[in-house]
Amino acid sequence: MAADTAAESSGLRQRVLAAVVFVPVILLLVEGASWGIFLLVLAVAVRCSWEYHHILEEAGYRPIRLPGSLFVLGLCTYFWRQGTGDDLTALLMAAILLVVVWALFQGTERYAANAFLTLGGVFFFGVLGSAPLLLFQAAGRGEEAHHLVAVLFLCIWLADSGAYFSGRFWGRAKLAPAISPNKTRVGCIGGVVGSALPLPLGFLLPSFSPASLLGLLLIAGIGAQVGDLVESAFKRDMGIKDAPMLIPGHGGLLDRFDSYFLAFPLAYLYVDMLAVFS
Repeated sequence: MAADTAAESSGLRQRVLAAVVFVPVILLLVEGASWGIFLLVLAVAVRCSWEYHHILEEAGYRPIRLPGSLFVLGLCTYFWRQGTGDDLTALLMAAILLVVVWALFQGTERYAANAFLTLGGVFFFGVLGSAPLLLFQAAGRGEEAHHLVAVLFLCIWLADSGAYFSGRFWGRAKLAPAISPNKTRVGCIGGVVGSALPLPLGFLLPSFSPASLLGLLLIAGIGAQVGDLVESAFKRDMGIKDAPMLIPGHGGLLDRFDSYFLAFPLAYLYVDMLAVFS
């Protein structure tokens, strides 16, 4: 019991420190100049791609690391400069989301081999990682576009916090013990509730009705939790606890941004489906 308490305290300290480090930097980049969002997305996608390749190598695979990371960089740059232009992007995102989530139902055995290796990493980090850029462009690159990305980041963080604290205090029944033993059903509900908390910021997003904004937040919040499960399944299949360390005691950037890679693409697909900015 003492060990569990110490582990929980350590986890809480890590979350607080991560928030102190990441939240102000991310919000400054998102709400600042347009190039700030591009640099943020580029840094997250390329660094997470590098960590992904490193994990594969540690597990005995031989991914094509440099070309894979360069393709991720190229995709992010392409989407930033060219946007979508047709329905190909939405189709690719839907296909990748289907593959990485469907693989969860097959268990963690050979998960990475079934779902993605080098090419899968390119699509996962390059296409899904570019979703904030596509949302930013869809919203017109103006003030509302900055606010949209910032609100979605808040949604993801609050979903994560809601899941963590509700699961810690009230969670009993496990959500997916074979994938992530610490996730609980109560925590999942708390995460969904937490994701809706930015709803009062709707005045920053005049293109959204209250109902459509609530739908956006809930979908992003659910996507954030599924993204956490996807990364947990990947790490469990590879036999590791954390991605290569970036901040001492906090694992890698992939551990901090696992929710990002499903929450933002689902948000983009939702906005694209509703044609909010048509």
